[in-house]
Amino acid sequence: MKMADGSVKIYLYHRATGAALDETRLVESFAEAEKKKRRPGEKTLTDLIRFWDTGNPVYDALSEESRAQYPWKLKRIEQKWGTVPEDTFNNQEDADAFAALALAWHLELGQTSPRSADNLMSALCRVLSFAKEKRRIKYHPIPSFERLYKSDRADKTWPQELQQQFIQTARPAMRTAMVLVRNTAMRAKDIREFAWTRYDGQRVQIRSSKTGKWLWIPATRELRDYLDGLLRVGALVMLTPSGKAYKRRYFNEHWREDADAVGAGDLNFHDNRGTAATLLAEAGATAPEIAEALTWTVDKAQRIIDTYLARRGVLAANAIGKLEAFRDLQEAKK
Repeated sequence: MKMADGSVKIYLYHRATGAALDETRLVESFAEAEKKKRRPGEKTLTDLIRFWDTGNPVYDALSEESRAQYPWKLKRIEQKWGTVPEDTFNNQEDADAFAALALAWHLELGQTSPRSADNLMSALCRVLSFAKEKRRIKYHPIPSFERLYKSDRADKTWPQELQQQFIQTARPAMRTAMVLVRNTAMRAKDIREFAWTRYDGQRVQIRSSKTGKWLWIPATRELRDYLDGLLRVGALVMLTPSGKAYKRRYFNEHWREDADAVGAGDLNFHDNRGTAATLLAEAGATAPEIAEALTWTVDKAQRIIDTYLARRGVLAANAIGKLEAFRDLQEAKK
């Protein structure tokens, strides 16, 4: 592995189990790893894959299009890692060694297809996350990873119909997250930590991306109606099924599952923020007005107008509309 200073460090692992080998006592550590090799009848990662895709309500709730993408992903994962003992994930050191191998595999795949590499790693993480959530394993060693595929999201917006479908079908917490982001364009972190004290019945308090300070902004009618209809069971508006605050990974997993269930494709949570700004611009709001409503900088709001609306032809349509109106006015004066 290449280090930050440019030097190269070599890590040794036992191929069958993924256990790290100590180069200072190579023979002994190899022998210890051999003892951990899968015994006949011992459960493996293949069993965890079956645990995920068989009788799993989360998997069953995915849209037909999303489910159709899983067989090839799971098959590739099974071919590569299927024989890894399930007990690997019940030992912290072994689990960490597996994570190192899996992340190296991700980088290797990314050299030819970054997007495919991300999809495979995401599927592997979901299998392990589900197994840990259901107490089947103790350790999920890859709670997050750096994606290799970088897409231009300037034209990625959620259609209103898809947002409404998500609100109707998502679990309660994710429904709340969608209503909040589509009406405020808040960041996911601020939504996860959004407290009831930041809503006074008419306004919501949002952190300014320009100053970092909290500002009171008028709440839309949809947001007021929704929040007024919620039962206040804790300090935060959005809680996990067990009544706790959402952690980033858990939130992302639940959001992705509910987004997949409505066929959102590669649209992510963040795209709703751009969607909110775009709708304000389409409604005729200026860059300063958008910035004030969403607590953004004017420059950021202007970039939204320049990128999202220009690509959708809205700016051109508005310009032509103004030209036609001007000509009609001139004709009327004759």
